[in-house]
Amino acid sequence: MHYNFASNLRALLVPALVALAIAPGCASTARTAEDPVAASVAAPPSPADPRILGSADAQVMIIEFTDLQCPYCARFARDTWPLLRKHYVDTGKIRFATRDLPLPFHAFALPAAVAARCAAQQGKFWEYREALFHDQSHLGHQRFAELAGTFGLDITHFEDCRADPAVLATVREDAALAASSGIASTPSFVIGRVVNGEFEGEVMSGALPFEAFQQRLDSLLQQPQK
Repeated sequence: MHYNFASNLRALLVPALVALAIAPGCASTARTAEDPVAASVAAPPSPADPRILGSADAQVMIIEFTDLQCPYCARFARDTWPLLRKHYVDTGKIRFATRDLPLPFHAFALPAAVAARCAAQQGKFWEYREALFHDQSHLGHQRFAELAGTFGLDITHFEDCRADPAVLATVREDAALAASSGIASTPSFVIGRVVNGEFEGEVMSGALPFEAFQQRLDSLLQQPQK
């Protein structure tokens, strides 16, 4: 069963989702594969958004919801994401967008998401995100600045950004989007394609292997372009 999403460039998610597959992940509430997911609308995917990779012309898209302190998100980032990027994103076949869903029982997930956005302001979002995932056992406010220093970031600018309530608000907007969509576990992925002016998508949740994505993406990519 499929649900339709608005496909214009002013929305990443719209009316409703259905779970396609679930694997182990971090969850704030229990949910099964049969539970419907509610409606929501996302912010426009600006071409300048450093959290979106891939060809703007790609009809197939993955939207990830992640928690930077979630060990299952780290597993995906370590084991599955490099293969997805190599075979599908960097080749221009799909677009990949990441959105924040810091879970309330992870004390450093929210400040980590803010820190990653501040690294993005200096052109180091993906590198900083990867470092956070590899350094989860040492997350802490002091560590965020230390990591920024390893990438040669302007620490004063970085710390000013971390203290900016507007940056925190953008993280909360992502979390609100997930909540309004019924997504409560990380990592979760909305996977779909543009068909007749609408983005049709399904949800895959948990630290799934590359092969699970490969099967779904290849099926979508084989469909005629609209």
